[in-house]
Amino acid sequence: METAYQCMNHPGRPSVAQCTRCGKPICEECSNQETGRCRYRCGEFDSALSGAKRPRSIWWSIIVSILAVTGGLLLLFLAICGTLLMSM
Repeated sequence: METAYQCMNHPGRPSVAQCTRCGKPICEECSNQETGRCRYRCGEFDSALSGAKRPRSIWWSIIVSILAVTGGLLLLFLAICGTLLMSM
């Protein structure tokens, strides 16, 4: 016995596909043939993630780099001082 599913967005329409991301039944209008996903829900996630990303500030990168170098030098200094103290 074959069961016909209804579209998750349009309850009166039969589904023609299943979304490859969320697995819900979708009709022909809701189906994106290129991605195999539902247009109105899972298709929005793609556009939000692949859209224009917020550019990084050059100043933020410089500050993080300076902090990383300073931390590395501090660890090196502590290791040298520890070695000198232990050798006495």
